[in-house]
Amino acid sequence: MITHTKSDGAHILSLDDGKVNAFNKEKLDGLVAKLAECAGDFAPVVIRGRKGIFSAGFDLKGFAAGPDIATAQLQAGKDAILAILRHPAPVVTLCEGHAYPMGAFLMLAADRAIGTEGEFITGMNESAIGMALPIYPMILGAARLNSTGRKAVATSQMFTPHEAREVGYFDHVAAAEDIDALLAKILGEMKALNPGAFGANKSAMNAQLIADIEASPLPNFG
Repeated sequence: MITHTKSDGAHILSLDDGKVNAFNKEKLDGLVAKLAECAGDFAPVVIRGRKGIFSAGFDLKGFAAGPDIATAQLQAGKDAILAILRHPAPVVTLCEGHAYPMGAFLMLAADRAIGTEGEFITGMNESAIGMALPIYPMILGAARLNSTGRKAVATSQMFTPHEAREVGYFDHVAAAEDIDALLAKILGEMKALNPGAFGANKSAMNAQLIADIEASPLPNFG
């Protein structure tokens, strides 16, 4: 599902399972492993979904497979968010389609998140599908979303790309034909940063968020 290439001084992690990029434990563990591979240098990392959909969120089959598998899947999602928050180089997420909950969580964790204009939606829809979110995305959302975005978590309001930028899921939104140019510009800015200063400032800024997420309990599926 995850292809790792390096282009013009940046790591590109492309997510494409040929379907809707639903995240199970194996795929999330794979993302964490790929991020670890990228940590040997200061090259920024781009996590890029397939055109039309970044991710449909967690794999619902995992939640139906029993409490142990459901818990492991949620833990893997938590680990992926923490890996982005801790990554020593800048992490950019690029969404060229829909981003449902786990995909939306990755947008919130990134150092810079880019969305693409189109008939796409982003957000957390658990109330609409009869699920309670674990605590860790609530903590992440409270830290990164504005008041409209935070209230929308309970009501399952989903956002168009420009609305998603306004509430905090994205930092930039551009037309599809301008996405690669925008990405190149942002990566140029990231590559110009001082590695030591970036690492120190990211670590300090994310320290309490990381601690709160680490301490948060997972739901009891028993």
